Amino acid sequence: MLRTSPPFFRELVALTDKELGRFDIAAVNLACAVGLPDADRIDVESCLGKLDEWSECVRSYTARALSQFDRMPHEYENSEAYFRTLAMITVLQRDKGVRYNPAKIPDDAPFDTADAFIHGITHGAGGTCATMPVVYAAVGRRLGYPIKLVAARGKASSHLFARWDDTSGERFNIEATNLGLTTPTDDYFRTGRYELTPEAERDGCYLQSQTPRMELAGFLGNRAWQAEDAGDWWKCVDSWALASSSVVENQDVRNALKRGLYQWDREQERRKPAGFPKVLIRSRGRQYPDSLPVEFEKQICGMTAVHHMLTDPRLEVKYWGPMRRGNFSQIPVAAIADFAEDSSCRINLQFN
Repeated sequence: MLRTSPPFFRELVALTDKELGRFDIAAVNLACAVGLPDADRIDVESCLGKLDEWSECVRSYTARALSQFDRMPHEYENSEAYFRTLAMITVLQRDKGVRYNPAKIPDDAPFDTADAFIHGITHGAGGTCATMPVVYAAVGRRLGYPIKLVAARGKASSHLFARWDDTSGERFNIEATNLGLTTPTDDYFRTGRYELTPEAERDGCYLQSQTPRMELAGFLGNRAWQAEDAGDWWKCVDSWALASSSVVENQDVRNALKRGLYQWDREQERRKPAGFPKVLIRSRGRQYPDSLPVEFEKQICGMTAVHHMLTDPRLEVKYWGPMRRGNFSQIPVAAIADFAEDSSCRINLQFN
């Protein structure tokens, strides 16, 4: 396994599948939590170190137990891959305490950052369907197992599971949130609580073995949902934009970006005082990958500039507060927002 400290998640989006695949999936997952509520408490190296330790325990246990498969392969689907997966889950659940957080079982249970990213398992109360498959994939990949992530769409929310997907042809699903090992078929995730039409399956890229860029988009989606719950529409929309640029074929992600933009615009309109200045955007190059349509980037940049203006306490005291109270002597008539290549933004107010 190649261990490389990943750059900030914005830089990860620019990588190809091959480049991104060199990074530890666990490190990529944790990188996408940066800046979210309570994320400053995450000890990334400790989390990754624990996964290293767990993988070595799985390696040792599997080596000792493999003779059992040799004696009775029919007890394990006549599949060494199935046996190795069972051994991994046995060690993680029985010996390392990996489990679904019982407090998150109710459908209406609130999810926080620890429920969306894997530190909730390695150093917290347990995991969820958003995190347990990532841990299985992270440990499995350390052992050389071809474990992928796969998304399904439930009636209440999306669902993530894992899949052994070998280029030699062996393939089975791994439901990560159950006790022990269960291997539901793809069709299981097309019916019942996961009922899915072929069109919806295609539009959301569901039930596909995810590429590294699809995995990153999923983690950025988790970031977006957490930012939305915190009322941070700037981080929410930015995360959806990065996710959408990573998986341009995923219409569900693109629709989530559109919804985020709509909600953010409504929130900003509520906060603007009457007479708020028009904003002119100037940019030195693209702020997002070329795969994101330019019209989305223009809208995001405009709203980002307004966000900076509305959240600047100096401007609130000098202009926006007095404008709301109708007690002002001079107000800006326009603003010029210059975006640099590093996505920083400088705003100059214009007056008559």
